[in-house]
Amino acid sequence: MPLFLHPNGAVGGKRFDPYYLANILGNPFDTTIAACHLIYGGVMDKCPTLEINLPHAGGAVPMLIGRMDHGYAVRRDVPALPRPPSEYMRRFTYDTIGHDARVVKFLISEVGADRVMLGSDYCLDMGYLRPVQDLDALDLNARDRDLILRGTARRLLKL
Repeated sequence: MPLFLHPNGAVGGKRFDPYYLANILGNPFDTTIAACHLIYGGVMDKCPTLEINLPHAGGAVPMLIGRMDHGYAVRRDVPALPRPPSEYMRRFTYDTIGHDARVVKFLISEVGADRVMLGSDYCLDMGYLRPVQDLDALDLNARDRDLILRGTARRLLKL
């Protein structure tokens, strides 16, 4: 059974109180921190069949994966993993809640459409009102569109 790793009480403390930053930034950053702990902590190696979905289009993980690899290569306080962090990217699945077509396109280019699923955050104010129409704006080929709309979820949930 796949796990959906949604933040509950985001990082940031009082600096995140104004402007709704606890949600706007905190949730994606919390997702990023959790993913790093799973990778650097060896959980992904100890549990090779574990399926974890990272919400918020993976948080900052896709944008910071180069920095994560660099830290892995040069810092002694980063654990010696069997492979660099970037090689764990396809071990996760991701939703489409990036709120910008360019973000979702970049995510798909990094991990493949077979690792991305439609997200909505329905009925919350930070959700997509029209997630399918927003996906259509990406101008994906039929295979990738179908994977994101149903195929990836079908495979993970064994439907």
